[in-house]
Amino acid sequence: MPRIPEETLQQILASTDIVDLVGRSVKLRRVGTNWRGLCPFHQEKTPSFYVNPQRATYHCFGCGVGGNAFRFIMEQQGLTFVEAVRRLADAVGIRIEEEEWNEELEKAARARKGLLKLHADLAEWYHSLLMRSSLGEPARDYLKSRGINAQTAKSWKMGYAPAGGDVLRQWAMSQKYTEEQLVYAGILARGDEDSSRPGETYPRFRHRLMFPIRNDNGDVIAFSGRLLDAEAKAAKYLNSPETPIFSKSKVLFGLDMSKRAIIKASRAIVCEGQIDMITVFESGFENVVAPLGTAFTEFHARMLRRHADEVVLCYDSDTAGYKAAERAFVILAPTGLIIKVAPLPPGEDPDSLIRNQGAEAFKARIDDAKDFFDHVMDHAARTRKLSEPREKSKLAAELVEMIRLLDNNIARDAAIQKVAMQIGIPEAEYKREVMRAAKSAAANPRPAAASNNAAVPTLGPQDKIAFLLCRLVLSDAEILNWLRGTGRQDMLGDVVGTDLLALIWKSTSDLTDPVKFAAFLSTLSREEETALHQLMSKPMPKGGMKEAQHALEALEVKRLQNLVQRTETQLRQPGLDPALSSALLAKAMAAKKEYLDLLARFKDIPPLPET
Repeated sequence: MPRIPEETLQQILASTDIVDLVGRSVKLRRVGTNWRGLCPFHQEKTPSFYVNPQRATYHCFGCGVGGNAFRFIMEQQGLTFVEAVRRLADAVGIRIEEEEWNEELEKAARARKGLLKLHADLAEWYHSLLMRSSLGEPARDYLKSRGINAQTAKSWKMGYAPAGGDVLRQWAMSQKYTEEQLVYAGILARGDEDSSRPGETYPRFRHRLMFPIRNDNGDVIAFSGRLLDAEAKAAKYLNSPETPIFSKSKVLFGLDMSKRAIIKASRAIVCEGQIDMITVFESGFENVVAPLGTAFTEFHARMLRRHADEVVLCYDSDTAGYKAAERAFVILAPTGLIIKVAPLPPGEDPDSLIRNQGAEAFKARIDDAKDFFDHVMDHAARTRKLSEPREKSKLAAELVEMIRLLDNNIARDAAIQKVAMQIGIPEAEYKREVMRAAKSAAANPRPAAASNNAAVPTLGPQDKIAFLLCRLVLSDAEILNWLRGTGRQDMLGDVVGTDLLALIWKSTSDLTDPVKFAAFLSTLSREEETALHQLMSKPMPKGGMKEAQHALEALEVKRLQNLVQRTETQLRQPGLDPALSSALLAKAMAAKKEYLDLLARFKDIPPLPET
């Protein structure tokens, strides 16, 4: 399979002025050797977005995004990696000649292709069980009770996941899919140590109505299963776990079908569940989506902003629906979207409203959708004693925090005027409160890590010593070459939190060269790239070769310690074969001796520098 040579990537990056590229959309000012501006990927008032021309990279200390020139236009313009490379290549006049992928990239591509094929085949199988098998009769009965006909089930490729695991395993065997493939795809789950059958696999989806989840290209990348047994103590909706092809915080259910209608109407209707979304769509309102049982994320908000100017939240009229609308507003408001709410009659959801009263009743609700702050005031009038000064003051303070999130000054002033008038406080005084809150939030921005809606993907926590060694080898080519020449890379498999170090170790590029480092980043996953940018954004530690050698030995101590603990745990297993027990005991003793000998040497070694 063809790929773009790393040398070509290096040429393109070396020929691209990243300050000029970013500066076309971000107002930058020089700060020392860097350039600084307001981050284009999240709402902020105080600049925390930096461009480093020496390393040809950018990094935001507010939301954590970072990357090179390729990543910048991928994120900002919604391009694929290859499209971004070609666009920059054309801009600097470099011709791209593709070569064959290396084995590792080929393996990753095959794994992704395999996951997509497995999900496509599963979608067909689940669908056949729903439409033609006696096993799917309970699911068919449920669809009939919800007024969903066979044509709709076909259009959305709905399916049925059987209650037991034998049917799934028989199907997988017939299709030559292994147990490990099903676990990797999240279709089978493995029991943890606290379960009745630790280590054994079982179907994640059991006796559920299945909805395929698709990406923008229409490929099935995951599933959402709706519980059919009303008495079961389980989540109503269950989604596939995160996989290399699926992240629920980045997918809106039905967007692949509704994208064109949303663009045409410049408005997106947002429902809470898959059945609501499908019923609304099939009733003629095709500009509709639904989050996957999770709160809105900044990624969702940016997706909608690319397609629409207005969002209508169509949630249940109960307290949970009201709170869900509030949470969605907090995420959507900073994007500049117009946010409205279409409250439904008590006890109704979009699906039941359309079935009971018809599509025109739903259309009337959408057409009469209220500005978000009108909705809030109506709700407060019904549920709070606004005749009491204390309650009125409390509501005013709550709304200050919401109004300050609005991206548009005109919209903010209109909201201030509306709330001040309805609560009965001077408009000028209320505006000063909003401005004070906005200034305070800008001066004390919430760290990105504190937000549950952060769209920046991250690796797991990194080992402190491995993290230090990463920074040492990236600061000195001699240390980098020494590390690669030690031949000890296999040790990382026994030490948790060494992902970044493994990436650097196995690379063959001179990563101390800024352009080669930037090109290397282009070969990584988004999580890996983000983690390395966060590492490089920190000051380099003091120290050189001796400190690096010390750090590697410290990792070896950890490896041996882990090996001893793991072997001793195996020895405690009941009914262990005597021969295996003897071999494990010898292994534990040898590892313990090596561990103690190495630990004794550390008495004469100065401590590692602070990370």
